Amino acid sequence: MLWHAMSESRTETFEESLEMYNEAKDVKIVTEENGDLRSAVTTRLAAGDGPEMYRWTQNWTGGHWERDFLYDASDDLKVDPADQFSSPAVEAITVGPDDAVVGLPVASQTVGLLYNEDMVDEPPETFDEMESIMQEHNDPTQGKFGLSHPIDAYFASAWLHAFGGYYLQIDENGEGETGVDLDATKRGMEFLRDRIWPYVALGLDRESQRDVFRNENAPLAINGPWAIGAFEDSGLDVGVAPLPAIDGHAPAPYTGTSMWYFSARMADDAERRDAALEYAEWISTSRERQLAHARAHGSVPVVDSISDDSLGEQVAGFKRSYESGIPIPSHRRMNEVWAPVEDAIYAVLQDSADIDSRFDEAAATIRSNWRQ
Repeated sequence: MLWHAMSESRTETFEESLEMYNEAKDVKIVTEENGDLRSAVTTRLAAGDGPEMYRWTQNWTGGHWERDFLYDASDDLKVDPADQFSSPAVEAITVGPDDAVVGLPVASQTVGLLYNEDMVDEPPETFDEMESIMQEHNDPTQGKFGLSHPIDAYFASAWLHAFGGYYLQIDENGEGETGVDLDATKRGMEFLRDRIWPYVALGLDRESQRDVFRNENAPLAINGPWAIGAFEDSGLDVGVAPLPAIDGHAPAPYTGTSMWYFSARMADDAERRDAALEYAEWISTSRERQLAHARAHGSVPVVDSISDDSLGEQVAGFKRSYESGIPIPSHRRMNEVWAPVEDAIYAVLQDSADIDSRFDEAAATIRSNWRQ
């Protein structure tokens, strides 16, 4: 049994692949769509029930491993993840000090630099070039801006990581420590405030910023593959490039990897486990299915051997951005990081709060929450 909560379009791609697999293998892999997957998985697995596999991004691995929801398939797999998948994908599916393999990756995504091809001839390769484009188009009094950029803790991560800062880092003992109060993180926030924020419209939510780019009121956008469809439906020709370097420093956005989690139910029945693992290995390593998913949804293939030349320009652009990114930490402590960081970002941008004191306060809040 496989559980998922994919969108309609992704479900269509998934079911197409599953039908191909079932026919080729003469088996019947059963699936169930669950709108509240988090609750269903938590409740059923805690009761010793549930599916052999479920699909979500990697941010559940740490908490689910600690709650004994997951199965380490290191000794059962016929493929070596390190030989098959990109480094961020391998990091996403392993957990704990012994690098238990608790799933296999399916697709990855992150944000990149989107540009309106009717407004920008060539994507910028350096931030100075990007800033020149933003300056040329920025005229807030006329409703024109240099950049469409939702700003929250996720979207801001590229800049706050750019100079060596971090939200959460896992030490050699498997414990998480925040770097929100590091000088490097504060330098990233200063960069966001001084060299990004002046070119962004005031509505920071994702929908408002999406409309700025969709209505051709900005030549550039920071967004992900999930936004491409709406832009192209509006008649835009959208190019995608990696986030440009900042004087030798690389913006490092958070990356997400969708994976099939191996649930603890796999230990109950060897025959069912083997059937589930065989399907997971096929869907994760099939070059054909990886490319089909990338072309349908703009996601980055997880198979390391797929070159940029095999991908369209948009997916290749996201792939280059993904390769410079940082996987979202799956450690349970990450849950207490998002809100304090986001509050600090908004305080600096909207209320002119001091970066040093506000980010020190955010770090103190995070550590206090961990102790509770």
